[in-house]
Amino acid sequence: MELQQDSFQISAEIKTNMRKLFDCFHSSDDIRTREFRLQGVQGAILYLNAATNRDKLQSDVLRPLLESKEGLLEDILPILDLEIVTDLEMVAAGMLQGKCAILLDQRVDIILADVGASIERSIAESQNEQVIRGSHEGFVDDAEVNVQLIHRRLKNPNLVERDFTLGAQSPTGVKLLYMSELADLHVVNEVIARLLTNDDVFIKSPGQILNRLESSWWSPFPQLLYTERPDTTVSHLMEGRVILLVDGSSFAVVLPVTFFMFFQIADDFNVRWWNGTFFRFLRFISVMIGLALPSVYISIVSNHFEVLPIDLLFSLKASLENIPFNPLIEALFMITVLELLREAAIRLPKSIASTLSIVGGLVIGSEVVNAGLVSTTMIVVISLTAVASFSLPSHEMRLAVRLVSFPIMIASLLLGFAGIAFSFSLLFMHLSKLETYGVPYFYPFTPFQPRRILTTLVQLPKRIFRRKASDRRVS
Repeated sequence: MELQQDSFQISAEIKTNMRKLFDCFHSSDDIRTREFRLQGVQGAILYLNAATNRDKLQSDVLRPLLESKEGLLEDILPILDLEIVTDLEMVAAGMLQGKCAILLDQRVDIILADVGASIERSIAESQNEQVIRGSHEGFVDDAEVNVQLIHRRLKNPNLVERDFTLGAQSPTGVKLLYMSELADLHVVNEVIARLLTNDDVFIKSPGQILNRLESSWWSPFPQLLYTERPDTTVSHLMEGRVILLVDGSSFAVVLPVTFFMFFQIADDFNVRWWNGTFFRFLRFISVMIGLALPSVYISIVSNHFEVLPIDLLFSLKASLENIPFNPLIEALFMITVLELLREAAIRLPKSIASTLSIVGGLVIGSEVVNAGLVSTTMIVVISLTAVASFSLPSHEMRLAVRLVSFPIMIASLLLGFAGIAFSFSLLFMHLSKLETYGVPYFYPFTPFQPRRILTTLVQLPKRIFRRKASDRRVS
């Protein structure tokens, strides 16, 4: 519950001030307290765990207070940056910056001491979400450090943190973050309920926890968005979404999600809107190429030669001579080879992986054509499909596109263009029916929202088209 303006006044009762500060931060698990007595007077220290250096708090604040026999509170602390405030709103703002609040009973002011945490671990650049402009900081494997990165960008008392420990024999920390005024509390409660139903005694990997959060296990499409970027995470928080941070994982998990969220990157908002719109459309075209190009080629070769111009028809016929397999077998063979090269490049050291990818692709591609196993046209089709799928920002969506393309290729071989149309009809029916925590997955197309479709497809400047604040709430 948000504090009213008249509730920011500091009371002479220490318990009242503590309760007001806890209410200001919505009783977040991140706010900690330590009570003490100074020369017979009851006192308390309040601080945010993620923003505070606990060693500095222990040595520079708590120890002098416990050892002091006489003197004013301001004279006891060996800290240069002390601030006396008389407004609880200023106290909350100071705590967000890494300061601890020192309260004394029967005193109508509060002292803020700077004990802010500095992230000592090296913050590396994101490996999977590289950008040309913007921040190059990425998350690390420590959830505490990741929370600090978020707090440094979002100094807002409405940011609520909930801590969970899962796994009896391998305790794994999970942090749930959301904006109290923007997030849907029904979604928050459902996520918490699913986390608490995790009865695994041993947690082998973060995926063991996160897999329970998907709404539909049978859908090939991802229902969780992973990001390594703190600025992207803050953006999703301000749009009313829920963030999960798991110890041992350098990714933040965003939910609930929609289909079109997987095609947006930070660079879309760091360049001119013309450029952002162009590249966003390019990603949508890449999805269609990844899904339909092999199927269209198989359909033409197997059932619809008549749609080709006569010159192209002769060229295609020449490339297919002496090929013993039908086009579906060709496509599956080349996709398998491509996936083997990709997997080998991931597992090998980086110095060897780049050589394997280039040399292996060139050698295998040329030799299978010389051996008469695959046509040159199929090499071009599969290469374009691979490049299109690799242009998608989300690794999970890339895998989904490749997986969905297989049944479409089979339908195109059996029924031609009718099989492709039928497959895409089933695909759109599935996307329209799928929901994540009550949010339609294919929003804003289902339900149809023309105004939101424009902002989804086109990166318009704010002075031309500004979203209403109510649109930021996930509903």
